[in-house]
Amino acid sequence: MASVYQQLKEALAHEPAFRLRQIQAAWFDEHVHGYSEISTLPVGLREALAAFPWMSVVTHTLLISKQDNTRKALLKLGDGQYIETVIMGRRSLKVTDATGALDRYTICVSSQAGCPMRCVFCATGKQGFKRNLSAQEIVDQYRFSTDILRPEGARVANMVFMGQGEPLLNYQNVKEATKILLANTDLGETKITVSTAGVPSVMEQVLTDDFPPVRWAISLHSAIEESRKEIMPSNKPGFLEFLVKWANTYHVRFPSRTHFIGLEYIMLGGVNDDEAHLQALIALARRMPHIRINLIPYNSISDEPVDNKTIFARTSSERIEYWHATLMNAGFTSTIRYSQGQDIAAACGQLKNTAQV
Repeated sequence: MASVYQQLKEALAHEPAFRLRQIQAAWFDEHVHGYSEISTLPVGLREALAAFPWMSVVTHTLLISKQDNTRKALLKLGDGQYIETVIMGRRSLKVTDATGALDRYTICVSSQAGCPMRCVFCATGKQGFKRNLSAQEIVDQYRFSTDILRPEGARVANMVFMGQGEPLLNYQNVKEATKILLANTDLGETKITVSTAGVPSVMEQVLTDDFPPVRWAISLHSAIEESRKEIMPSNKPGFLEFLVKWANTYHVRFPSRTHFIGLEYIMLGGVNDDEAHLQALIALARRMPHIRINLIPYNSISDEPVDNKTIFARTSSERIEYWHATLMNAGFTSTIRYSQGQDIAAACGQLKNTAQV
């Protein structure tokens, strides 16, 4: 079945190309609430489009963390599928600009309903893959988040493709959605991050295509090939060597330090947090320029059936601090992720559409 967005495009097939751009711009106008209200469109076209839903996602459940004000939304799509979007607590304290004091938030958006990558620590991967999201369904997660934050005098300042799904397996729609957001919001290229488990053929395409120069985060989780394959079944043989070559080529095209590549590393107790894994990570990272290493404490999905291959212990905070200090002393920029929204299962790896549907 064609998505609502595809149907909208088909309805505009005989219109000038700029009509779609006018509609996309209107999506972000807080004073417009439907196609019939887009004053830049001819009256006849407004009437023809009136039957289309203004938003392609509908709120099913909105949970608010008591710990840090993170919001997690279960959103229903037009065909009955569900996705989750996370509005992560305050990105920073009050920032004053010409319009007054604003709170800045980061949103974590989904690119697919479900996920086919099957990473063993991730609840989404256990749910299986349903389908790709349309560009509008991705964009509408931003619009939904803006509608939540606007009454609070807050705004979306950063967006990360770290929700459900593998963005590079929905490449064209992720690219189109990113371009729409860059053209119609105050998000800049370095305020959008695409996270990928690694799809080499598509990563190669990024280097030569017109994909916007946003930031990239690689879900690494091990710099030892055999270990990474156990944690991430989607790992392709030779991926680590490919990643080194890709990162170096990427930084030739985008030499600015603002286009650093993030290496995401979830810490799994007794699995990938020993000294051999640490030294392997250092050795790999030294071969890539402009790298930032983000250490991520494991977030339990312990309500799953007990299976020694998929249930992990969380690396101790002391061990994570040791890794962080060692990486910093080795000359890398390294951070430890503060896992927000754990009490509502909104943290890294926990998204799995848990509400009753």
